[in-house]
Amino acid sequence: MGNSETAVSNITRLMEQQERSIAWLSRNTGIPYKRLLAEVKNQTRPMSLETALQCADALGADLPALVAA
Repeated sequence: MGNSETAVSNITRLMEQQERSIAWLSRNTGIPYKRLLAEVKNQTRPMSLETALQCADALGADLPALVAA
């Protein structure tokens, strides 16, 4: 995904605002914890569009808001 750094930053911000954890996000998206950790926390792999969509839905945001600067 082209704007994965922005999406990661915005997802992290939303998680902090809502007091959510990676484990919570994993349970609510169905994405394996280790994959989310790699994409959100460690940023060892770019965030996929699928992950961004599922995270946006779980956090009550829409994708354009997550990838906007």
